[in-house]
Amino acid sequence: MAFIKSLKSIFSLRCPNCREGKLFVSPVNQFKDLFEMNKSCPNCGQAFFLEVGFYWGAMYMAYSVNSALCFILFAIGFWGFGWTIGGSFVFLSIILILISPYIFRLSRSIWLHIFVRPKIEEKNV
Repeated sequence: MAFIKSLKSIFSLRCPNCREGKLFVSPVNQFKDLFEMNKSCPNCGQAFFLEVGFYWGAMYMAYSVNSALCFILFAIGFWGFGWTIGGSFVFLSIILILISPYIFRLSRSIWLHIFVRPKIEEKNV
């Protein structure tokens, strides 16, 4: 159950500690302050910038997520819809361009969740 809640907070871009505070200043569908993160959780005060250059490792997360998506989307276009290689790459490119702001945010959320655990673990009742 805790794993499911952790995944939910990762994909909803929430604080890894309290799972309620937002990581980013504005929603992903607003292009204003697209890359602007809160310095700390508005709910529990958990710091989001643990050290200088902390989010450099999030590039590896973004690379991993994008690589998996490239394989899946190309396979869907090529084998699922029966498109040509060129058509599948166009499909892949359009989808990746559209979701790249979310992938940026998701990679930072994954990276932060790796290093910050909830202070109060839920107990099985």
